[in-house]
Amino acid sequence: MLRRLTSPPFLPAANATRAGRRRGVAKLLRWLSSLPGETWQQRWKTSRAEEIPGADWTDLPLRFLRQSGLVPSYERVDLTSGLLMLVCGDVIRPDLAWMLTRTHKHLAPVMAAVRDPEGFTRLAQLAEAGSASARGEATIAATRKALLLACKGGAIADITVGDCVELVDTLRRVHVRGGQRKVDFYLRLRALDVFPEDAPATIRAFGLAAGRLSIEELVDRYPIRCRPVRDLIVDYLRERQPSLDYTSLDAVSRTLAGLFWTRVEALSPGIDSLRLPPALARAWKTDIATKKRTTIGPDGTAVEVASPRLNAKDELIRVRAFYLDIAQWAAEEPARWARWVVPCPIVGVRAEVALARFP
Repeated sequence: MLRRLTSPPFLPAANATRAGRRRGVAKLLRWLSSLPGETWQQRWKTSRAEEIPGADWTDLPLRFLRQSGLVPSYERVDLTSGLLMLVCGDVIRPDLAWMLTRTHKHLAPVMAAVRDPEGFTRLAQLAEAGSASARGEATIAATRKALLLACKGGAIADITVGDCVELVDTLRRVHVRGGQRKVDFYLRLRALDVFPEDAPATIRAFGLAAGRLSIEELVDRYPIRCRPVRDLIVDYLRERQPSLDYTSLDAVSRTLAGLFWTRVEALSPGIDSLRLPPALARAWKTDIATKKRTTIGPDGTAVEVASPRLNAKDELIRVRAFYLDIAQWAAEEPARWARWVVPCPIVGVRAEVALARFP
C-alpha cells in the first residue's frame, strides 16, 4: 500500500510535498496496522478517530507514534497529508458527517489528479464557461463532489441523486451554512448529464429531504461533550414543544445547543455546570456578538470573515429564558429541575448586547 500511494499518479511535483505525503502515509499505515481488523477500513473504524471532530483526530496516531519512540517533527501535518492520500486512494472511506467537520483545501485537486481527471476536467470547463463571480461557487461545488467520492468511492459519473440528497441532509445536520451553495454542486452535476433524465431539475427536491428532525436530532447536530447538559437541553425542548411550532423549536435548539453550550464548551473544555464563572460568561457573550463565515478568495483559499450578529439580542433572550424557565419549573418539580438552578449569566439584554459589541 505504501508503494501504491507513493507512485504515480500519487506523486505531486513539489519534492517537499512528496516527502511529507510519504511520511504521512507510512505513519498512518503503521498506526492502523497496530489496530484490529482485516482491512484498512475496519482498522480505521476501530480507531474511533471519527468520534473526534475537526483536526484533533491526529492526537490518536500521535500518541501511538510517540510511544513508539518516533521523532515528532512534522507529525501532525504529515498525518493530515497521509490521510488525504488514503482517502483519495480509496483505501479508507470516512463518514460524511465527520468529513464535514474538517476543511479540505486540497481534496478536490488531489481527487482530480488521482481518481477522476476526466470528470473534474469537465467540471472545470463548465466553471470557465460561467461568470467570473461564480468561480468561488465552482470551487465549493468541486469540493462537495470530492467529498462524495471520498466517502462513497467511484468517480463523478457514479454519483447518484440519492448521494446528493444525503450530502444536503448531512450539511444541514452538522449545521454547515451556505444557502444556495449547499446545492449548487447538484445543479452542476445535472448540467453534466450525470443523472438520468427524470432527475429533479430544481433544488426544491432537497427542501424536504431531511424532513422534520426529532428533538434529539435537533440537539445532536452540535458536538456537545457533556452528556448531562445535552440531556437537559433535550428535556427543556420537550417541555417547551407543545407551545412552539417547528420553526421556533428549531431556532431555540440552535441557540441553546449550538450558539450557547457548544461555544461555552469550546471556551471552557470539561465544563459540566450551567453556572458560568464571570470571565467565561463575558467571553461567551463577546463570542456570539459576531458571526464568522468562510468565503473563498480570488486565489481559491478559504478566508474567514467576521461581522456583527444582528440577532444577538434574540439569542441572549432565549438563553435567559432557558435559565429562568428552569428556575420556575424547579419550584414545581424539584426532583427534575432543581439541580440545574443557578444564577443566570444574562442580567439585562440590552446592556449585554452593548457590552458584547463594545467591551
